[in-house]
Amino acid sequence: MIRTLNTHGMTAASICRENGWGVGTRLVGDEGYGPTVIEITALGEKTLLAKRISHNGRPVAAGESSWALWCRDWQVAS
Repeated sequence: MIRTLNTHGMTAASICRENGWGVGTRLVGDEGYGPTVIEITALGEKTLLAKRISHNGRPVAAGESSWALWCRDWQVAS
């Protein structure tokens, strides 16, 4: 698992670049309500755009939105 907590001062995009995560990478993280899987759709200079694929094992039909990574530990989804 690559830690994404305690990365104050780092943008979501810089966390992705540092970990080698790019467009198409699927990440899974749990904020205490079940695991959420997201797929990165774009990386800007500071911002990460992703779409939610599933939450708590159920598919989610959600559009693309910006995501913060500091609120949970993320790892590449298997």
